[in-house]
Amino acid sequence: MKSSGGLSDEEEKITALSWIYVSTLSLSLIGSCSVVVVSIIKRRYLNEQVKPLLQLALADFLASLVLMCTAIINLPYEMWPLSEKLCNNGLPLSLAFYCVSFLLVIVYACESALAFQGWREKAEQESFEIQLSRRRRRFCLVYVIAWLVPIIGYLVYINTFRVMEATLVPANKSAHMPDTTHVSRGSSARFCGSCILFLHLTKDSCTTVDSFHAEFIHVFTLSIVLIVIISCTVVYCRLQSCYRHYENTSMLTMSQRHPGGIWSSARYMILVIIFCWTPALVLICLSFAQSQSKHLFPLYVIQALSVSLQGFLNSIVYAWRRRNFRDAVLGERLPLMAYSNRAFFEQSLNEPS
Repeated sequence: MKSSGGLSDEEEKITALSWIYVSTLSLSLIGSCSVVVVSIIKRRYLNEQVKPLLQLALADFLASLVLMCTAIINLPYEMWPLSEKLCNNGLPLSLAFYCVSFLLVIVYACESALAFQGWREKAEQESFEIQLSRRRRRFCLVYVIAWLVPIIGYLVYINTFRVMEATLVPANKSAHMPDTTHVSRGSSARFCGSCILFLHLTKDSCTTVDSFHAEFIHVFTLSIVLIVIISCTVVYCRLQSCYRHYENTSMLTMSQRHPGGIWSSARYMILVIIFCWTPALVLICLSFAQSQSKHLFPLYVIQALSVSLQGFLNSIVYAWRRRNFRDAVLGERLPLMAYSNRAFFEQSLNEPS
């Protein structure tokens, strides 16, 4: 069915989804970029929080940037000669950077727990500066692993995809692949050649879609998001339990107490992941049962809005919502570690606004 502008219903939906991604990803680019720039310029005031915040914002920025580039591919009415190659490389790369962001969220939660528990349990044995130095050396390796593992996984995925593609595609057709998209069972070339996250189902009718790699991406995304949500929930719940223990034993001063406890701030860090990725998880689960994408268009719209906002929401929850971050950025206080034995992570969890 053609619309008044000459575009089919599928083409209009692909274009609409692409513009949704581009517009909402712009917010994430602005939010994450602001944290990256401020963290670099104000690193003298931010001190120890620069490393986790800068890396988390950088991962969100790169993920949003790559995903936006893949969405822009869909905007021209005619497919670009290299659009298929760019899509096959771009979407997994964006997921790799999102995976880096997930791992950094877990690292942040662990650093928060160690900063809160370690200072109170060892304050009488050694100075806070020594503890901080040891923790920095220990987590330096963790940060490297958080970046290397997803990137190495991406390179392995791309190489296996290329090997399988070269094996399955006949040599006499390979020269025509960049300019044509083979479809079956009435699927349009625009739909099969579109570059939308999780658009192609595991039972997709497009012959150019590698069902094995598509299913792998779905299972991997489902697994990593659930792992992050469960891990952060467990860490922050244990941290809340420790907070209540110290509070009941009168080990917290009045300035260190907060009516809502640690959970009042930590819950927003978990809610960001749940809000951004629940529609994607529902879509992935439905993809194993559904054979057509057209019935799931409203869910694709919700997913485009939610996933694209992760960088923006993380910049608010982990940076701009924190009073100690804003004060340090505005230069309204001394460098965070110069005047207090309370770590940034602990301050962030105790100061809700």
